[in-house]
Amino acid sequence: MIRKLSVDQLLPGMYVVDLHKRWLDHSIWIKRFKVRDESHVWELKEQGITEVSIDTEKGIDLPPSPIARINAVEQKFKSLAEIKAAMHHTVSLGEERRRATRLLSEASGTVNGLMVAAKAGLSVDAAQLEPVIGKMMESVIRNPDALVPLARLKRQAAYATDHAVATAALIIAFGRQQGMPEPEIEKLALGTMVKDIGNSALDARLVSKPGMLSRAEYSIVQSHVEEGLAVLEATSRLSEMSVAVVLEHHERYNGCGYPYRMAGDEISVAGRMAAIVDTYDAMTSERPYRAAISPSHALRQLYDEGGTQYDPALVAAFVKTVGIYPVGTLVLLESGHLAVVEQMHPNNMLTPIVRVIYHVGRKQYVTVPVEVDLARKIGNHYGQIVRAESFEHWSISPLRWQPA
Repeated sequence: MIRKLSVDQLLPGMYVVDLHKRWLDHSIWIKRFKVRDESHVWELKEQGITEVSIDTEKGIDLPPSPIARINAVEQKFKSLAEIKAAMHHTVSLGEERRRATRLLSEASGTVNGLMVAAKAGLSVDAAQLEPVIGKMMESVIRNPDALVPLARLKRQAAYATDHAVATAALIIAFGRQQGMPEPEIEKLALGTMVKDIGNSALDARLVSKPGMLSRAEYSIVQSHVEEGLAVLEATSRLSEMSVAVVLEHHERYNGCGYPYRMAGDEISVAGRMAAIVDTYDAMTSERPYRAAISPSHALRQLYDEGGTQYDPALVAAFVKTVGIYPVGTLVLLESGHLAVVEQMHPNNMLTPIVRVIYHVGRKQYVTVPVEVDLARKIGNHYGQIVRAESFEHWSISPLRWQPA
């Protein structure tokens, strides 16, 4: 079947039969072709192509309609909710949060020191990160609901260091959920903390450029992977697992990533895990070129792309790690109240402990915030979670209402 679509809808594997533009207006001389990859789509855009026709019998078709796809994903996604969490808390959230706040400051300072050294062309010894990684591991063991949500709260001016620390915290929790030995998790975390150090060699204006990058600019940004490894190998003795994280965190399960276009099991488990935490943290962070989305929406997008961009089994395991409604998420309850997720339920991720803070109908904060265990039917006058909400949409400060 021939169908017409916007060039923005083009996907690798589609077979193009018409560019809907006079041949004099572009330099693409092949009229019919299969789209190779994302760079091929960019090539068409740079030639001014805005619409194309594809033959769905010779190549792939558009995926199902968004509503049908979202409903199918949502049903499968929520089926994960009754998987029991493997991690238990040994100290209270409030106690561990105070420790975690100090620890994150120490971690950010250490990472920033390495990035400044790399930018100046000085030696970079990644081993300096090992003590703080050990402390982060201890924090996650005591109470994973403290460090990971705190690490997600980023400062715009310090995104690079905060992203490094946040993804390390996530991969520590992820590795723990997977039952990996602690020495292996520490190697994972070390690689995750330094995975983007190659950006220090690039023009900062390009790395944080608002809007779409040109093909040439994107190629330069992609070089940060090998630039980073060159910086690290010159002065650091990295384990094989840490190197895999640095080299493979932008590879994709379907072979459309970079720099080596590896696919499936060609990508190490470390690389596949790093791709998930890197994408999740990036999607939930405010950037100059893109608004943040809620953690819950980011998880659903990752789950939707399991089997294409990401390893589906590892995506499911990651959802199990952070919860369908991660700690710190703003949610709407059936009663019309907004609440902040304070703690995951050990047996059902759809019924966390929340703190009710705002009445949507009255458009005002509640007089006294109320803690509610959604798993308990008795005493719960607020009902269950309807959906995740955006702090920005309701002009509510996420910093003010993070779990205490």
